[in-house]
This record gives sequence, C-alpha cells and structure tokens, in this order.
Amino acid sequence: MIEPLAKFHARLDKEGRVAIPKPIRDALNLAKNDYIEVVVRKIEIDHERREIRILRQAYLITRLGTKGLIFLPSELKKQFDLKEKDIVEVVLYGFHKFDELVSEKGKQLMTKMQSVGKWSELKPEDKLPEDQSIEHFTYVFV
Repeated sequence: MIEPLAKFHARLDKEGRVAIPKPIRDALNLAKNDYIEVVVRKIEIDHERREIRILRQAYLITRLGTKGLIFLPSELKKQFDLKEKDIVEVVLYGFHKFDELVSEKGKQLMTKMQSVGKWSELKPEDKLPEDQSIEHFTYVFV
C-alpha cells in the first residue's frame, strides 16, 4: 500500500485551481512544472456528526504551476459539479521532477498519462494505478 505524502483541504479558485500548500512543496522539494500524482475528492462535511463524506474521487497526474497551483480538468469539474469556492480534499501520492522528463522515467510517465487520460474516477473499491516511475517515499518508524 502506498502511503500518501500529504493530505489537505483546499478551496477552488475562480479558474478551478487548487494550491498545494507551500510547506508541502518545500518539504518535498516540489517546483513549478513538476508533475504530481493526486487523488482529488469531492467531499461533504457534516460538522454536527463530525464526518467528512467522500462523494466522488478522481485520480490524476497533473503539472504543478506557479505558486503550487494545479488545474482540475474542466470535464472533471463538470462531472463532479465542482464550483468556485467549493472545498475539495487533495491526497498527494507521488511526483516526478521536471528535469527528469527527458529520461526513460519521463517517457514512462507520459505513456501512463496517455493511458489514463487526463483523469479517471476512482470508485471506493479501486486501487491507485501503480507506477515505478513516480517518486514515492516509504514511511519508516524508528
């Protein structure tokens, strides 16, 4: 099982983007044009019951923009009925450094992106697509 590198809530801006928080980008040495592997979840928060309900979720590999912004594909926003100021949950699973894209790993990443498409919906029973070309970290208790 792959442990997530980060999990956080973010608000969609008017262009349908969310920002990867700076402390996360700094900790993982993420920079503009790196590619990240994320699951974006449409959620509903029930404060009274203290529950966060996952209504839908999508897996995507996307390029990191200026100030850590990532664009959600318009088709995903439409199908998930996501609008400006909606809060989504973002789970970061892996990344690929921009300067490695010309390597064999980069070719593997591009092949994976083409096979998955811009994004794919994950059902609760679905597992993440596995890929050795994406940088993952292993958590070790010491």
